[in-house]
Amino acid sequence: MNNAQTYANEWYSYPLSIADQQEHIQRYERLFDKIQPGDPALLYWSLAQRHGLVLGISQKPESLNQRALDERDLPVYRRRAGGTAVLVGPGLLCLDVILPAGHPLITTDIVESYRWFGEAWVETLRVLGIETRAISAEEAHSERARLKQAETHAYEALMNRSCYGTLSPYEVVVGKRKVVGLCMVRRRQGSLLQAGVVLDWESDLLAHVLGQTAQEQELLRSGLPERAIGLNRLSAPPPGINAIIHAFEVVVVSV
Repeated sequence: MNNAQTYANEWYSYPLSIADQQEHIQRYERLFDKIQPGDPALLYWSLAQRHGLVLGISQKPESLNQRALDERDLPVYRRRAGGTAVLVGPGLLCLDVILPAGHPLITTDIVESYRWFGEAWVETLRVLGIETRAISAEEAHSERARLKQAETHAYEALMNRSCYGTLSPYEVVVGKRKVVGLCMVRRRQGSLLQAGVVLDWESDLLAHVLGQTAQEQELLRSGLPERAIGLNRLSAPPPGINAIIHAFEVVVVSV
């Protein structure tokens, strides 16, 4: 556990890492692959050194605007978790939480396994003076139901090209705009929970690379700001990254 800080209730926290996103993916995957029952839970904080898109495991690259990606010189990465495209870079603080098999925060109910994580982020932001809430499973499912309705399907499918264009249970929101997105991977050796804290919601850039046509880009440009919001819009001045990390670690020790 080199360069990690240990806490009394068996959490290890690695200091913030700023690197290429592929390096982050490889690092947290190695940590996850090696974790054993009885090991401490791990916190791995990261910022991507440059902008890029991270796709969910089943998302097809054809859903992206390759010409726009080339124009912006945006690399594309792949994660093992589900969901759709996430724009990484200086506007998104990422946290990977690795829980070993048998950890008390791993429950048999997949959806409820997110509850503690979302609530910890709500408390973290409250400490920093920002009021948010963890969206309930019922409300999240109600929002997602619009994807199945004929009159809203096309628009919702377009917004859903972005992971922050839709809501999942216990993600952290202001109103209905996402502030902290969550996802998870489960394997025999444990659970990997991932959070992305929106520091600056760079929706214009995302709209440019997700829209296949000028019309789609314009719809995304106007619609995505209604789906997520950055901390820089919720607090003046916004909390610093080190303050966010410290506040979360204080909260999680008490979970």
